[in-house]
Amino acid sequence: MDVHKILQHEEPFLKFLGLKLLEVREGFAKLELEYKEELTRRGKVLHGGVIMSSIDYAGGIATITVNDGVDQVTQELKVNFLEPMYKGPFTVEANVVRRGRTAVVVEIKFTDSEGRLGAIALGTWYILREKRVTGNREA
Repeated sequence: MDVHKILQHEEPFLKFLGLKLLEVREGFAKLELEYKEELTRRGKVLHGGVIMSSIDYAGGIATITVNDGVDQVTQELKVNFLEPMYKGPFTVEANVVRRGRTAVVVEIKFTDSEGRLGAIALGTWYILREKRVTGNREA
């Protein structure tokens, strides 16, 4: 799968968040997220849903680099929020821990501009081998 093509043409939510791909290689993805007040909650700290979405994207992109199927979906994602995040830009790094035939396990870390760990996650992505995920049930 072509990571850059997918992100450029098929991921409007990634653009909405403002996530930027900094580095991608086999089994690894590194993204950056700028601090924007629109992405915060009360107290001007980054919203947990934004952190979780960023983690999901990073893990998914790392999975794409080892995916020999036709598509993938997030099967499970566990996030531990450790610190409030308000010093951007933020970095999200994902490392594939194990690649199997139908599932890929990824560890993801979310840090602030000072390197402080704000969240750590472990996720599983399910590899689809026969059809892509679409909003059209007939696809």
